[in-house]
Amino acid sequence: MNLKESIIQILSDKKAKREGLHVKYIARHIFNSNYTLFSDKTEMKFDNFDNLKRKVNGILINDVKRKRNSTFVRVKNRKTNKFRKGVYKLKIFRRKRQDDLSR
Repeated sequence: MNLKESIIQILSDKKAKREGLHVKYIARHIFNSNYTLFSDKTEMKFDNFDNLKRKVNGILINDVKRKRNSTFVRVKNRKTNKFRKGVYKLKIFRRKRQDDLSR
């Protein structure tokens, strides 16, 4: 599974869909899912947590910058109406109804 699929899987959790998750928590989930107690550290996909966090952050930032076909969105603070730093969630896709398509 690649990083983008892992991020989608983590953010598809019910609570994360509504509120979103910070980049460090997303990276921690991925890091923990690839780490087992009985494997050598040399066999791990990601040698360093900070490198993994940078890669996850880069994937999220690049995806949000795309205007069309983006999968992720940034989360706004309800009180200040500004974006929360480093917090992302899955974009809600609205299905077009059959009535709208026939017009």
